[in-house]
Amino acid sequence: MPITNLQIASEALKSFYLPGLRYQMNDKASVFIAQIEKTSDSVVGSEIVMALRYGRQGGVGNRPDDGDLPTPNSRKTKQAKWETKNFFARFMITEKLIQASRSNQGAFASMLETEIADCETDAKLELSRQAMGDGTGVLAIITWPGATSNNPTPVDSTMFLAEGMLIDIYNGDNLIKKEVEIIAVDDEEKKVTLSDVGTVADGHKLYVSGNKDMELTGLEAVFNAPTLYGIDRSIYPWFKASKKNVNGEISEVVIQEAIDEAERKAGASINFLLCSFGVRRAYLNLMLAQKQFVNTLELKGGWKALSFNGIPLVADKFVKNGKLYCLDLSNWAMHQMSDFDWLDRDGAILSRVANKPAYEATLFKFCDLGCDKPKGQYELSGITEH
Repeated sequence: MPITNLQIASEALKSFYLPGLRYQMNDKASVFIAQIEKTSDSVVGSEIVMALRYGRQGGVGNRPDDGDLPTPNSRKTKQAKWETKNFFARFMITEKLIQASRSNQGAFASMLETEIADCETDAKLELSRQAMGDGTGVLAIITWPGATSNNPTPVDSTMFLAEGMLIDIYNGDNLIKKEVEIIAVDDEEKKVTLSDVGTVADGHKLYVSGNKDMELTGLEAVFNAPTLYGIDRSIYPWFKASKKNVNGEISEVVIQEAIDEAERKAGASINFLLCSFGVRRAYLNLMLAQKQFVNTLELKGGWKALSFNGIPLVADKFVKNGKLYCLDLSNWAMHQMSDFDWLDRDGAILSRVANKPAYEATLFKFCDLGCDKPKGQYELSGITEH
């Protein structure tokens, strides 16, 4: 196929496919990401900078007619500063496939669309998973009592695992195996078959290959990480999120208590409830038992939500079992250097892969999730799922 057709394809990737990919990644990857602000105002160079205000303003009080006025005492400021994360989505087409479709432009276009669609689907899944994660990239932990090299391998959870994924296996910070492919996932037995398991042991961790400690700062980090955006929360407890272990069935009173506590502690206005599928079923079961009709709400990006007293309640497949997050979305943003774009600094979106008879394209975004008031968010855990 003449190179001119590759140039036409590159132009199509830029002008035709890019706007749709941006919409899909920003609004359709995750109901949570779709609802929050995307901004570059807070990005300085490659770093995100947030000025965090805390405490109460002095200068307010009652005095006698001839008494001294209250002493002004401004709220305190702590600056959070951290590097944007580097998110990439890449696909490749081989010269052989190009040659096979050289006499049929429609076949080439179809092949290109298939590769783009697969890349988009996987990138959306990865972005959605990272938004719920803790930034470390841990997918699962091996649960064998001793060293072994047998397959399939038992793990603590298969929730984030899928066939075809390439993973790295670590023992602490020591790399045990690199780019191991997942051949099969047994959700029922909580086991995974790997292409090369080597010798692994109980406690070894599985990561998306190359992702260790490089993922987005997701909800799990905001609620549970000891240090967030470079701020040690043992020193600054006002930067800790609010949490409660329900240890039982969900109820309207439990949810309302979390909403009230977020307002009481931090002046937050909870406007978004995010939970696991099992917790959503538990809530629906509660409404059914009380013979209550549950209204639905329309959200940005075409998402639908259940209504809890007018507040959207939605489920995400990557929220851990038994959890419900009560969020004030005004405190959240996707801080980005720019929107999704193609890596084309060398002048070509579809560029030759070094030492391979193939061409590749890479979609990228330098960004991270940020929450400027974790105390105004509330995590309910230990909820009995249905």
